[in-house]
Amino acid sequence: MACNNGKTFVVSLTTVPGGTAANANYLLALDHFTCGNKKLCINESYPVTADLKATAIGLPVDVGNGTFCQEVLINGTVNYMPFKCGCQCGVCPVTESIYCSICVPCSSAATPTLAVGASKAAPTNVQPCCNVTNCVAITTTLNVTTGA
Repeated sequence: MACNNGKTFVVSLTTVPGGTAANANYLLALDHFTCGNKKLCINESYPVTADLKATAIGLPVDVGNGTFCQEVLINGTVNYMPFKCGCQCGVCPVTESIYCSICVPCSSAATPTLAVGASKAAPTNVQPCCNVTNCVAITTTLNVTTGA
């Protein structure tokens, strides 16, 4: 059975200070567990990378007090070197699809414009050299423009 993706969970969505009602920045933190919880190698020869994009789904939903919830699909890929017979046995890199849905608060009932900044992927609970884990922490910035 082929596995197209592992499981991705939202860890946090934090507002970056200095935003306005019309233009807010958020820091989005995700944990991605590899397909089948396969272990991945962590060393300097092949870094773990991620590429994400955000897409607004439908119209914002009024949640009260002038705040709206905009459902956003976060999707993209994570690339890593799988662990098999050690980290140096000629295993090919793997690319997994990742996706999750989040509610982004905004102050306008108009569908906001979203942009995702550079994604940074870092394996969790690791030390230097060749370690194995099944979880990649991914952080990115999310800019939401509502035109409010």
